Amino acid sequence: MAEAKIKIEGMMCGHCQKSVTEAISSLKGVSGVEVNLKDKQATVTYDPKKTNTDAIKAAIVKAGYKA
Repeated sequence: MAEAKIKIEGMMCGHCQKSVTEAISSLKGVSGVEVNLKDKQATVTYDPKKTNTDAIKAAIVKAGYKA
């Protein structure tokens, strides 16, 4: 397993935090997600054989935020 910390721009509230969490969690290979609204950052635990940081960032962008 690998862990990545990804900065996220555009989150303003708990709903934003939930949207980002759900977007990242939906990726295959992601086993853990912690989105910190205050720090505007996601900590993601994932299997590098199944996904990567580019795919995680793409999921964040697709949810409407900037990674």
